[in-house]
Amino acid sequence: MPADSRQSADELLKARAENWPEAVTPISQLMVLVYRLASLVRDNATGQVDRYGLTLFDFEVLVTLRGAAPPYELVPTDLYKAVPISSGGLTKLLHALQRRGLISRGQNKLDRRSKPIRLTAKGRDTVEWAMEDVLKSDAGLISKGLSERDLAHVTRLLRKLLGTIEPRGDNATTKAWTPT
Repeated sequence: MPADSRQSADELLKARAENWPEAVTPISQLMVLVYRLASLVRDNATGQVDRYGLTLFDFEVLVTLRGAAPPYELVPTDLYKAVPISSGGLTKLLHALQRRGLISRGQNKLDRRSKPIRLTAKGRDTVEWAMEDVLKSDAGLISKGLSERDLAHVTRLLRKLLGTIEPRGDNATTKAWTPT
């Protein structure tokens, strides 16, 4: 369904308030707004990466690899932890990215079952170009409604919320990353 044919978050909340008022709480309103924003941003990113022949999952894998230290390589387990996809789906996606020359599979001398995945030069160029387009497009969307100050404030609030509810892995004392 095209993004412009869906109900707006306010229309959805208004209908819910009229027909099921006890389901409209500050928390449910926040969730509807967060989900709607996520949907619109995801649709926007999908349109950008599609121009490079990528799916959103392809893009997520390539972005995750590009965000790793040079030589932009991770083992499948680390990719699986970072990308919201099943292990079977990830395996299929990795094979497709390898066939396209965007990643390569290395050898792990200690564990033959875990072949490192490395971003190729073609993959690096592709994801960097796609990311540039996604960032420009996202900035255009967000700047329609938020000033830089508003954006910084919302970012701080979301980081605060996630800092209290997001699992932190093995090291619970890890501090949140903040830009310099």
